[in-house]
Amino acid sequence: MKRNTSFAGLLLIAAGVIVLLLRVLFGIKLFEFNTRDFWVFFVLLVGLSFEFAFFLTGSKPGLLVPGGIITTIGLLFMFEVATNWHFAAYTWPVYILSVAVGLFQMHIFSRREKGLLIASLIIGGIAAFFMVCMLFSRVTSIIRPEIFIPIALIAGGIAMFCSGRSRKTQY
Repeated sequence: MKRNTSFAGLLLIAAGVIVLLLRVLFGIKLFEFNTRDFWVFFVLLVGLSFEFAFFLTGSKPGLLVPGGIITTIGLLFMFEVATNWHFAAYTWPVYILSVAVGLFQMHIFSRREKGLLIASLIIGGIAAFFMVCMLFSRVTSIIRPEIFIPIALIAGGIAMFCSGRSRKTQY
């Protein structure tokens, strides 16, 4: 247990030194948030506490489910705050994905139960489906459907016509 806490301490020291050097030497401000947005760090801290609790003790893999969910949501909140919530209308499937992350972590670090993997993949697939829907709605808001659909129909017709002619010449 002593070795695990020493390693975690070294990781925290290294992370602090790297962030400080980036700030001082290159002017990169990784953690510059408005004080009203400081709550995001508490969400991330709670998630990381679950994660560290498992990795420091090496037991109770059930801690990884809430750890994965809350850490993923905390990272999403950090992204949203950094972008002034500009992408919130499109990133909501990450909330669903966070459940898949938690279940997948538990699958990896526990007895690798097949049910956890299947549940994780189903939930992750649902999140991916909704993310594709969000991206498709964004694309169709940029490209007008009344022009895009006829062009897609014409392209599909040309592809079918050309594939039919190439089969005909083979006989």
